[in-house]
Amino acid sequence: MTTAPRLMPFPEERVLEDAAFGQGVVPTRLYALLLPVWEVEIRADITEGEDFFVIDRFLERGLRFGALRTVDELATFFALDRALVMQAVRVLTAIGHLQETAGCLSLTALGQRSVDDDIRYVMTRQDRRKLYFEALSCTPLTRAHYDDEVVTMLSGEDLAKALRPDRYPRFTPVHVTSGFDRSALDRLRSHKDRARFNLPVAMDALESLGEELVFLPVYLVSSHSGLLVYGQAGAGTEHDPQLSDLCARTPQLTSALDNEEAAQESDEHVLRAARNWLREQGFDTVAPEQDGDGTWSVSLPATAFGEKGLPVSRIGTYRMAGSRFFRLWCPDETPRKHALLRRLDQRLGARRQVTRQEAEEIIARLSRQLRLEPPPLRRLLRGAERTGLRSLEAQLAQLNKEQ
Repeated sequence: MTTAPRLMPFPEERVLEDAAFGQGVVPTRLYALLLPVWEVEIRADITEGEDFFVIDRFLERGLRFGALRTVDELATFFALDRALVMQAVRVLTAIGHLQETAGCLSLTALGQRSVDDDIRYVMTRQDRRKLYFEALSCTPLTRAHYDDEVVTMLSGEDLAKALRPDRYPRFTPVHVTSGFDRSALDRLRSHKDRARFNLPVAMDALESLGEELVFLPVYLVSSHSGLLVYGQAGAGTEHDPQLSDLCARTPQLTSALDNEEAAQESDEHVLRAARNWLREQGFDTVAPEQDGDGTWSVSLPATAFGEKGLPVSRIGTYRMAGSRFFRLWCPDETPRKHALLRRLDQRLGARRQVTRQEAEEIIARLSRQLRLEPPPLRRLLRGAERTGLRSLEAQLAQLNKEQ
């Protein structure tokens, strides 16, 4: 198996845990997919909004509402140095907010709109940039997908590497049969919630310079109640509502899932994987069990966990078997309480800072995962002290002081 960096920098198991214990669904399958995305290079006159500089705001409001018309009047009214006002006027003229006629200053339409909205609008003519549209319905992607330090859009050689048979997990590309719908660009002009979709305030003289089909890696969790899609931006702890809704409304997507098995064949595959794992761990006498919700688990005694056995933090976690999975379990409550402390230590230790409310939400979720009543912070604090989890002890002590 190749040691190349994983496309998804988090394990599939984390996604299953969020789906089951964060979103409250019963996951049945997990697929590694490459969703098609149109990368569209556009050219347009772009208007973007930013915060006003303090002096600029006052000068423009003076022109808009104060009947001020010259540099001298502005400098006198606001008690500012004339040279400073002159410099500000030159900048505001250069960005299209001011104009001068017969020695009198006035706001342009762009300047008036900026004052009225209290947003410093700036227009860039013939701006070139890339926009992303998921290719199944040509809907623009949200801002999170533009962070190229986190999100990978695959094409060419990178796509070929991702599809190599020695890569794990194996990603299945979802193909489209039609080209980019350029009317999607026209719909951008009236799109609401523009900041969320990485769209500027306005785009005029908009034209496409070219479209390329690229692929976005995601995990798709299917359940009896619907689909959840997890992308790189959510780090496996937060699903993407937009892509989840899109996939749920795209029946043909299921045809892209390779090697779809009948329910009985799928169960046999999970059983073989679970038995092989049990045999490798030395638990030949333990048999996999099917839970009431149709999922599979292996239930191990308390003696299976600890310093000479499996890490106690593995209790309640999933192990993948193709697109299916089984769950590790321990019926004894004491190991599960230890698992709660270990998992909480991992979760809180991965954060620079956490509020009491956030910590209590994490505790509640881990308790659901381990079928425990959520313990109060003071009880967890005593447990961390007894088990020698010093970092967790210090964090819980600090949180316990908060109201």
